[in-house]
Amino acid sequence: LPCLRMSMPALPPHHASLLATYGFGLFPLPSYRPVELGDWRVRLHLPSRGDGYLATQALESRAVLTRAGKVWMCTGLLEQESHAWHVHCARGTVVVAGLGLGMYAYAAAMKPEVERVIVADLSPEIIALMQASTDFERWPCREKLTLIEADALSEDFARRVAEACSGQTIDYLYADIWPNFPADEAPAQTAAMVRRLQPKAAGWWGQELALAYACRARGVPLDAAALAAWFAEQGVPLPPVSAGYVDFCRAVGAAYGCDRPPSPWARMSARI
Repeated sequence: LPCLRMSMPALPPHHASLLATYGFGLFPLPSYRPVELGDWRVRLHLPSRGDGYLATQALESRAVLTRAGKVWMCTGLLEQESHAWHVHCARGTVVVAGLGLGMYAYAAAMKPEVERVIVADLSPEIIALMQASTDFERWPCREKLTLIEADALSEDFARRVAEACSGQTIDYLYADIWPNFPADEAPAQTAAMVRRLQPKAAGWWGQELALAYACRARGVPLDAAALAAWFAEQGVPLPPVSAGYVDFCRAVGAAYGCDRPPSPWARMSARI
């Protein structure tokens, strides 16, 4: 493939420590430039302190996506760490619900074991904004990527995806359509996508923290058995789970206390 002959972009800081601790690391990011389209805007922030998904902090520059002045997502450490497991799980044919800044789509397509990435987003403005901000047509592995304007929660979603991937079996579905985590509706909405698409495995943004809160509420330890049982209860098929991922889920829960949801200010300060 042409992308395999190109030099690999540098991995972000904290990659090595995450990889050594949990068995999976961070991933390369596309480059961004400021762009505005309708209510949506991509801004580039100068280096400042940012909080991670784990109990980590970093001095980082980041691209920030806003809608009508409200932060939607960014490329900071919180987003990188919370996407890391899902990038690790990407292989074969990958479907992504929610484009955002395109960081997951970029990282998944860069993996040699990924053959195709279909990304669905409801907003044509987001698709156009990301393409303009990242010089999408010049991405390494651009030929693996298909962008479709589609509602991931609609009855028509499966047909649109099947057309885009020529009916191939989906190896991994990643859902990231919510502005905050853990979104109460995320498990049920991901399960609805699973029923329509029938992927081999699936996951959603913020699932580790949702799991930690569920274990806390039920008074059960967060271990591999609890993780498997909870996902089965949600109706979401798990990929193979390592001991490192179970440790990662525990670490995320510990970072947020597992006794209360993160405050809106904590979410905002981590993303801005």
